[in-house]
Amino acid sequence: MADKLLEHLEGRAKVVGVDLTRSLEPIEAKMDLVIVLGGDGAMLATSHRLGRKVVPVMGINIGRIGFLTAFSPERSLGALDNILAGEGRCEAHAMMRASVRRKKEIILDTLILNEVAVVRAWGASMVEIDLTVDRRPVCTYRSDGIIVSTATGSTAYSLSAGGPVLSPRLDAWVVTPIAPHSLNQRPVVLPGSRVAKLRIHSKCGFTADGHEELRLLPGDTIHVSPSKRKFHLVVEPEANFFARLRSKLHWGESPGSG
Repeated sequence: MADKLLEHLEGRAKVVGVDLTRSLEPIEAKMDLVIVLGGDGAMLATSHRLGRKVVPVMGINIGRIGFLTAFSPERSLGALDNILAGEGRCEAHAMMRASVRRKKEIILDTLILNEVAVVRAWGASMVEIDLTVDRRPVCTYRSDGIIVSTATGSTAYSLSAGGPVLSPRLDAWVVTPIAPHSLNQRPVVLPGSRVAKLRIHSKCGFTADGHEELRLLPGDTIHVSPSKRKFHLVVEPEANFFARLRSKLHWGESPGSG
């Protein structure tokens, strides 16, 4: 696929780099478009590699579901022609910033496209996490973990844990407990302008977009705040969010016969 793209772009655009490795190293080149070959994991890695660069990203799905990778290999060259002709369509997806603090030291600071997740350690019964929003106590979650997702990430891990689907146009977050101990702890939708803090009371694991990973200790805190940066995703002009839900997740379809 990469060879086909290079041949198609010859004489029409300057290719400033080709990187087909699995990496989280920052992309330093100056560019007008990034083309990602893979699935949603590759798109999430690219969002981290771009840092604060504001560049449209076109995803060609050679993974499985590919909710963020809008174009099939068969349609990719035609779609690329439209983009080069100035007829591409972008969606600006809100991101959030997450920092992990241990005592007074920041041990991780990163931008998030999908979600941060705190999950119980191997062999532990559950985790206990205090959630405050704008310094106001919300509740203490006792569960297998907790997910804080963007609207974009609402169709990923959060959805699997029972969270709601949000349109990516919404500036909002979802806090979704994983297998909560009590039935009165359910997902909460928060305005994206809020600042949330999670305080950890037991050893557990932490992941950011499935790529950044840490082992958390009792007393560690996770601060989640809005980011000014948007992730600019190139999408099919005729395939809106709900069309992608139907095509990628078979949303609303009747179950087949046994």
